[in-house]
Amino acid sequence: MKTLTLTLIAPAAVATAIALPATASAGVPPTFQTPSENIMCWVGANMATCHIVDYTYTPAPGACPDGEFGGGILLKKAEPARMLCSSTAPGTYQGLRTDTTLDYGQSASRGVMTCASEQSGVTCTDISSGHFFRISKDSYELG
Repeated sequence: MKTLTLTLIAPAAVATAIALPATASAGVPPTFQTPSENIMCWVGANMATCHIVDYTYTPAPGACPDGEFGGGILLKKAEPARMLCSSTAPGTYQGLRTDTTLDYGQSASRGVMTCASEQSGVTCTDISSGHFFRISKDSYELG
């Protein structure tokens, strides 16, 4: 079983959301993983982030400091998406996991954020600004 640690985004809020379905309400954002269990995402009303366990892409030059890896992406309302960097190498995330799987072809939304799970990866969009990111094992895109 692969596991994933989220350390950069409100760990207490994410931990609270672990067992809730992607349609959760009562102020707790949905958390989900893809059917492959390779990508885990957290969707809030004004931000979304996804972390990937195993990937082969290389972050753009300057996206991460030397010696760090780009295994996550953050999208905040009205801001361009950005790479999240850490010292955790691909394939080695441990810790936080969700039991909620978002099947391919489905999406999770909260506030202005929508994330869609596809076999080709996950795309999250700020519907108020059009900013987005797409992440998959082989590539990522920030917009």
